[in-house]
Amino acid sequence: MSAEKEKLETISLDYLYAGLTAQDDIYSYDGKLLLVAKGIALTDVIIERLKKFNNSERNIKVSSKVYRDLKSRGFPPEIRQHNFEANAGYSEIKNETTRLITIAQITQSVPYKQVCDVGDLVLDRINITDPAALFQCINGDNTIDEYLYRHSANVAIINGLIGKWLGLKKEDTETLVLLGLVHDMGKTRVPASILNSPNKLSEEEFAVMKHHPVYSFEMLNTNNKFSDAIKISARHHHEKMNGKGYPDGLVADDIPFYSRITSISDIYDAMVSTRCYKNAQSPFKVLLEMQSEQFSGLDIRLVNLFNSQMPKELIGKSVLLSDGSAGIVKYVSDMNMEYPVVDVSGETVITNESLYCVSMLLNDE
Repeated sequence: MSAEKEKLETISLDYLYAGLTAQDDIYSYDGKLLLVAKGIALTDVIIERLKKFNNSERNIKVSSKVYRDLKSRGFPPEIRQHNFEANAGYSEIKNETTRLITIAQITQSVPYKQVCDVGDLVLDRINITDPAALFQCINGDNTIDEYLYRHSANVAIINGLIGKWLGLKKEDTETLVLLGLVHDMGKTRVPASILNSPNKLSEEEFAVMKHHPVYSFEMLNTNNKFSDAIKISARHHHEKMNGKGYPDGLVADDIPFYSRITSISDIYDAMVSTRCYKNAQSPFKVLLEMQSEQFSGLDIRLVNLFNSQMPKELIGKSVLLSDGSAGIVKYVSDMNMEYPVVDVSGETVITNESLYCVSMLLNDE
């Protein structure tokens, strides 16, 4: 039967995924060109070719049967995450942060104007976007090779939100956002073999890694437009209140206030992110670890603020439970932060050691 005689439906290419077997023929966006014959199993290579042969159009034509099947399956998780991030304005921030860090890596200096431009994007989003949506982007799936770019964007966003929660002046919040973007620039000087090592670092390798805040300071110092507060705070974002941090072993209030805030943002994002040497943790487990001071040396006053605000952004969000089911967060107790109360198919469940939250799931609404 020709494409002209079939009753074809229009659907986005994004519904296709590797491993799907075509139940009927798949046609080009205008229904004139057969792209995939019935019975062919799709692969990533085939899907990329479809995009090319489809004249860069995002839509395809399929039978009513295939249309209903794809719609019932919904978008693959990575596409849903991508679309959500684009709609929340996060993708633009991440992409511009990627360009910024790439420039810094090539030139070994940090371009002030570009940092300010990205900072403006972050501040705009913080002011107009529900913080819960931004945290869904931060807590969502991430690719390991994007880590430095996403991490810098995420710390900038979290820093800005903490600034708002603290009721800081506009210029102080702006400084925190810029600091978040540049605090880890020094990692562009750390060899990739160390930065992306899946194994525990040797003492010599860790010594190199611990030098990255100094590299950040040095790179920022090549541009006299950055304030001393940003440069110094970038140098000290790994200092600890107990004096056991690096690079200078500062103690308590000797650590810049901006650095103490950035330490919390830095640790939270690092722990909820997948890295080459670890899996992502759920936000609830990270909040518990902060509350119980497992990350020693953080400013406990700032930790208490963070832990009082963050649960509010997790209420109503979807989580994957350890038995494979999905739930909606209903309540997070400050006495038991790792195990929130969730709704599972209309039933109220108190999570515990046997049934716990593995990760966040994307809310589409």
